[in-house]
Amino acid sequence: MNNVRRMTILALLSAISFLLMFALEFPLPGFPPYLKYDPSDVCGLLAAFSFGPAAGFLVELVKSILFFLSGKSADGIVGAAAALVAGGTLVVAAGKTYAMGKRSLILSLLVGTITMTVIMVTANYFIFLPLWGLPTHQITMPLVIAMTGFNLVKGVITSVLTIIIYQSLRTKIALRGAENHA
Repeated sequence: MNNVRRMTILALLSAISFLLMFALEFPLPGFPPYLKYDPSDVCGLLAAFSFGPAAGFLVELVKSILFFLSGKSADGIVGAAAALVAGGTLVVAAGKTYAMGKRSLILSLLVGTITMTVIMVTANYFIFLPLWGLPTHQITMPLVIAMTGFNLVKGVITSVLTIIIYQSLRTKIALRGAENHA
C-alpha cells in the first residue's frame, strides 16, 4: 500500500473518529453521568489492526487534539488527556497483540480492553481525579468499581462494533492487516 493511500485512510479515520466523539458522546445507564461513552475508538482500532499500533495511536492523538480544540470537551485538557490515555491504551495494546499473534481480533480486543481498564482505573485514581479536584483519599471503593465497570463495558461495546466493522471493511478498502505496520 503506498504512503499516500495509507495517509489518506489514516486522515479519514482520524476525522471520522473526531466526529463520532463530537456527535455521539453520551453517558451509559448505570454509571455516573460524567463517565461518557462514544464509539470513536473503533477508528483507532481499525488503524491499529490495519497499519500497526503507532497508526492507531496517531488516530487517537489527532481525535483528542481536535476534540480539545473544538471546545466541546467539558473537562478541558484533562478530559482530552484522559480520552487519549484510554483510547491510546486500548488501540496500542490491541494493535500490538494483533501484530504479534495469530491476528485474532477477539484475543486482541480482550487484551486491549483489560489493559485499558487497568490503566484507566489507575490513572483516574492517581492522576485525573486529583486534577479534577478529588484527592485520592476521597476516592471510595464504589467509585473504583464504577470506573472498572465502565471501562469494561466501554471496551466490550467498542470491541463488538470493531469486529462488525472490520470484518465488513477489510476487503472493501484493503484493511487487511496492512503490509507496512507503523
